[in-house]
Amino acid sequence: MSGQEGDADLVYAITHLEAPPDPPEWWRGAAFYEVYLHSFNDASGDGLGDLRGVTERLDYITSLGVDGIWLTPPYASPQDDNGYDVSDFRAIHPPFGTMDDMNELIAACHDRGLRILLDLVLGHSSDQHAWFEESAASRDGDKADWYVWADPAPDGGPPNNWISSFGGRAWRWEPRRAQYCYRPFLRSQPALNLANQQVMAEMLDVMRFWLDLGIDGFRLDAIQCLSFDGALRSNPPARDAENPSVGGGPNNPFKGQMHLFDRDVPEAIPLLHHIRRVADEYDPPRALIGELADVDSSRLAPKYTVGDDRLHAVYDFDLINRGETIWDWRRMLDIRSRYLVPGASLNVFTNHDSPRAVSNLMPEACAAGRSAEAAKMLLFLQATLSGGMILFQGEELGLEQPNLSADEITDPWAKALWPDFEGRDGVRCPIPWEEDAASAGFSDADTPWKRARDGQRAMAVDVQEADPASVLRYTRDLLAWRRSLPMLRIAREVTLQDLPGNVIGYRREYGDTHLNCYVNFGLGSEKITLPQAGLKALFATGTATVEGDRLTLGGLGAVALA
Repeated sequence: MSGQEGDADLVYAITHLEAPPDPPEWWRGAAFYEVYLHSFNDASGDGLGDLRGVTERLDYITSLGVDGIWLTPPYASPQDDNGYDVSDFRAIHPPFGTMDDMNELIAACHDRGLRILLDLVLGHSSDQHAWFEESAASRDGDKADWYVWADPAPDGGPPNNWISSFGGRAWRWEPRRAQYCYRPFLRSQPALNLANQQVMAEMLDVMRFWLDLGIDGFRLDAIQCLSFDGALRSNPPARDAENPSVGGGPNNPFKGQMHLFDRDVPEAIPLLHHIRRVADEYDPPRALIGELADVDSSRLAPKYTVGDDRLHAVYDFDLINRGETIWDWRRMLDIRSRYLVPGASLNVFTNHDSPRAVSNLMPEACAAGRSAEAAKMLLFLQATLSGGMILFQGEELGLEQPNLSADEITDPWAKALWPDFEGRDGVRCPIPWEEDAASAGFSDADTPWKRARDGQRAMAVDVQEADPASVLRYTRDLLAWRRSLPMLRIAREVTLQDLPGNVIGYRREYGDTHLNCYVNFGLGSEKITLPQAGLKALFATGTATVEGDRLTLGGLGAVALA
């Protein structure tokens, strides 16, 4: 079978592959589309994406073949961290629209058969939240213990050595209380004390507020930070190669510690039980997808999803930060094969916190002018690995990471670690809708919140709609094929060994059915000995030719055989 660049028709076959006897839970192995609200579509013309802008583009999202959307935080916020600093969990940030706009979006999603997940920040709030204002004012008020407070160490410094993910001590001094407040991220993002039953009850009611509106679940932000060591013990120094998945550049001081006491502590598990009980109050049960970052996610994922009283699925950075060589990919696949629960993970190659996938994972292909081929290969990999997938807006276009000048940097994480870390501004640039329109069709404003990148205009949606060989058209075909094979949502993943050169392979197993997948990360072709003769290509990108028990897989090619 051939799926060469430039072919007008992508041929694929739907065969007799065994399907699950009963449809899996709707969330298991599902494909979601992440909408980064700031940069998706501006309907109001003020230069910032908004809820009505998402509703206007829902037909486009539906056309991709995803099962639902994940919407980044729409809540009231001073926007120190682009909405992940919430000042009112029950209100919409006015530039994003109104509650009526949210209700319209929910209804429009459901009319199209799309599920909608909201991003929920359970572990911290903005320091401009009324709760924090009251808590910081006095040690004796009703909300005195709603945040994590601690007395100074004997020398007057912070109570321990914990470091913020964004750099610097993870404590801020509050003179009104003469105490330190824990903040795992920005200074303006104090940690909520979820061990306080009143706080936990309030956050569970926040969940119910949005679930009662009709949303289908939550993507839970930074679940590794839901709790902390009650004794506030200091972290030990990191060993060599510790914290491999932590972002922020090679010199982020966060990497200097083993985060035994400020991340992924046992006290978090009872909190998950409470959160799951709320999701199960609804019929059908609402989905809970937890983000795991700052930790060795693949090994920890089962702990967060095992049984029926924790999360439904996890979303992590291990594939984004998998390393620089084919051996890193092979090692990662082997770890996944041993640890992941089928269908209870979501494959993510980029998001609003990481560089564009094709630039981050395939720089040699981009340098060779073959980024579109590489983007298709990565999409194939994302769609066929065990579990579901979350497609970040613009990945269906194969966008490369843009270069921004220093004066365009607004990300507080980048500002804290510049120039060692370029930050998250590049991936958050507006999606290009129209090649020749102002702001590439994102906004009519003279000065949108971020400038559309001229280098991405040639990859705009309207250009790719007209090109049968485009990454966009490939994405639609790929997800349609994936949906036609329900086994892909829940089948077990086994790593294939003894493969040549730049090839990785994995077998998806369900009952007596095996689907063998091969992906060539190299720019040149590879010859692969198959486990048996007679296998047929069901779906491919690039060139894939089978002769007997031999597969010739072109550079940046990928194929599924059965």
